[in-house]
Amino acid sequence: MERKTDLTRLLFSISSLADLGQEVSSAKDVEEKMRSALYVVTGMFSVPRAALLAYTPRRRCMEVLAGKGVDAAPDIRLCVDAVHLKSFPMNELVACDDLAGSPLYERNREAFRRLGTKTFVPLFAKNECVGALSLGKRLSRNAYLRSEKDALKAAAHQLAITLQNARLFLKLSEKVAENKRLYENMRQIYLDTIQAFAAAIDFKDDYTKNHSLRVATYAAAVAGDLGWQEKDIEAIYIAGLLHDIGKIVIDSGIINKRDELTTRERDVIRTHPQVSYSILSKIRFPWKNVVQFIRHHHERIDGGGYPDSLSEGELSEGAKILNLADAFDAMVTDRPYRDRLTLEEAFREIRRCRGTQFDGRISDVFCDLLRKEMDGDVMQARILPQLRKIGALQLEPAGTLYEA
Repeated sequence: MERKTDLTRLLFSISSLADLGQEVSSAKDVEEKMRSALYVVTGMFSVPRAALLAYTPRRRCMEVLAGKGVDAAPDIRLCVDAVHLKSFPMNELVACDDLAGSPLYERNREAFRRLGTKTFVPLFAKNECVGALSLGKRLSRNAYLRSEKDALKAAAHQLAITLQNARLFLKLSEKVAENKRLYENMRQIYLDTIQAFAAAIDFKDDYTKNHSLRVATYAAAVAGDLGWQEKDIEAIYIAGLLHDIGKIVIDSGIINKRDELTTRERDVIRTHPQVSYSILSKIRFPWKNVVQFIRHHHERIDGGGYPDSLSEGELSEGAKILNLADAFDAMVTDRPYRDRLTLEEAFREIRRCRGTQFDGRISDVFCDLLRKEMDGDVMQARILPQLRKIGALQLEPAGTLYEA
């Protein structure tokens, strides 16, 4: 009969260890995983009161990660020094009577009382203490049999590995968060530098103050409405800021000339996309396709643009968006050679050039987006504030605008 009972206990221990393995390998968060694992252990040995403690080397203490039948567990801590760690047997059971009188016990007498500790199991993974298991009185009040001790040691080993993995994951998460903060700081510095550079480019032209910022904003708004991913939206925003960087090599006299440009002067102006490409292609941008968008922002759908005379099928969507954003801003702002168009005139021009200079779908999206902004049908207007800054809204009501 006794052998049958021992066999039953052994089978129960094996089954419980299998349950424990399933719990610690589950996809739950660490605290929920350890709480479930603790409940499996307490069920294995009929212990109604127990706690799983995690060791934090930096604070030199063990804190309750999961508890069962323990009052006010979150504020219970065991102060643990290096000398205590050296005296711990790895994943072995230590009876409370054996703990009494030890430096660890004397220093944490009140904590052990509140935990109701009768058996204490230090948890080690790769010779490193990661926590401890505190078990209270057993309901059966029986001492642990040898087979039960072996099962408890196996459970302790699994718990130790799980705690170690959780600690490593936490360290990794903290490192990832730190790297993300550093990346965001560097990214902001990058953006600030580009925006300052864009402002310097526009400063050269008396008539295009903040032109690059507006083009970037229009382009990003259209890309967002087309469902682009955030990183790609940022790429076209950067392209908008830098699209005219090639003009830094062009004589200001040509850029600000009030009279009609000569053929030679027009040819000089037309070099700026290539110059921009030459300057920027040497930079390893963290965004894809920035330099291609910039090189092709004066191409046309019908192949009549420059510098490469590409047609619709050869142009990226980003280049088509930038083309329209740049042209639209030129339409609604004063230039040395002409006054600006009204919004209605600009929309008529977009309609006239739809399918020749501008991509039809992008033209429709841009016009629909601006009309929705003017009607208040968007959460956050992006184009409208830029038009308001340049005084382009003292025009006809939105209902007169181009219907796609």
